[in-house]
Amino acid sequence: MGTRHEVVLVGDGKDLGTVLGCSEDTVEDMRDMGYVESRGELWSVGPARDYLRDQAWADGLWD
Repeated sequence: MGTRHEVVLVGDGKDLGTVLGCSEDTVEDMRDMGYVESRGELWSVGPARDYLRDQAWADGLWD
């Protein structure tokens, strides 16, 4: 599966966490890992959505 190219306009990490459905700390972790990329207030979030989906799937394996 290829990486999605999705860009959103948000003011800060907290707003981005709201868009992605995760905490601001998780946003910072994904930013450090290169899954979200900022261009001012525009954020490339396709890889972050894929990462969060994969993490949720992996967590489901251990339930």
